Amino acid sequence: MRTNKSRSYDDGCATAHALDLIGERWALLVVRELLFGPKRFTDLRTDLRTISPNVLTQRLETLEETGIVRRRKLPPPAASWIYELTEWGSDLENTIVTLGKWAARSPFLEQGLPISRAGLLLAMRAMYALSNDGGFCVRLDMPDGTATVAGTPDGFEIHTGDDTSKAAQAMFSGTSGVLDSILFGNVTIDAAVTAGDAKIAGDRTAIDRFLRAFPMPAATPDITP
Repeated sequence: MRTNKSRSYDDGCATAHALDLIGERWALLVVRELLFGPKRFTDLRTDLRTISPNVLTQRLETLEETGIVRRRKLPPPAASWIYELTEWGSDLENTIVTLGKWAARSPFLEQGLPISRAGLLLAMRAMYALSNDGGFCVRLDMPDGTATVAGTPDGFEIHTGDDTSKAAQAMFSGTSGVLDSILFGNVTIDAAVTAGDAKIAGDRTAIDRFLRAFPMPAATPDITP
């Protein structure tokens, strides 16, 4: 593997080397978007709304050169190129979740900004509080993909793609931005449903348990915005 020496920290610490590998603007967000499965270039452009095609190309090339991402061609009839994480690249999930949990305490965190399905699912993983009220299993139908999430006293599970190992008790339908506002903002599920921004079906108790499972931490008292 090689890194861009002109932008290297030239520091023997492994943390510095990590920043050599994924410290470029957008690099870690590209990894975030691939954590739940392969994507085409156009998919990544859609999910990373404000990245330019040239910058995305550069980041993908660098991540491929350093062994974090690989590119492969799907067999016919699809025959399109996709990008996916290597096993080593997938190991960054815990790092991204930890960073998100740490940044959630920032008093400067802005609410209401757009968020992708991958970003929202990782935010749930970061904020999940162990359930002691029976748990839940909820299917999330969003325009950019479907996921089934399950919370138990033992932990939080996310099932995407063709993984149907979990039978959902209830269903939420809406955009990732709407669900983000319900989970982490000040929008109630009933208000979202009344406004036509969301739909729910199935066990309402499971929906309510799901919505209570991701409390935001208090902002750090060390800084006044």
